[in-house]
Amino acid sequence: MGRVLTYHSKSFINQVMEDYFQSGMSQVDCAKKWKISRGTLNNWLLSCRDEKKSVSLPLNMSVMDTEGQELVKLQAENERLRRNLTFANLKVAAYERLIEIVKQEDGIDVLKKGGAKQ
Repeated sequence: MGRVLTYHSKSFINQVMEDYFQSGMSQVDCAKKWKISRGTLNNWLLSCRDEKKSVSLPLNMSVMDTEGQELVKLQAENERLRRNLTFANLKVAAYERLIEIVKQEDGIDVLKKGGAKQ
């Protein structure tokens, strides 16, 4: 089955792009929200960058300025680091619980240093 071409109005494209840049959500999440493909959203972003033009948005927000791009990158990195930190905290909690269980069931204090006894 072939691809179906869908044409979107400029106002729709502007709404999607405004939402994408103001919300800081990922391209995948934005595409799902607006029921478009991620490739379509990416093409819109690339075409604006390639043509070095900004999309007319409310609040006079210039979509493709370098500060905006940097902000989006930093927000994405921030979210990635938050997820990593959450995972690391869960891992630490799991190890602490494991140490407690070993101590209760086997009477072994895993954290106690077992230096040489004379």
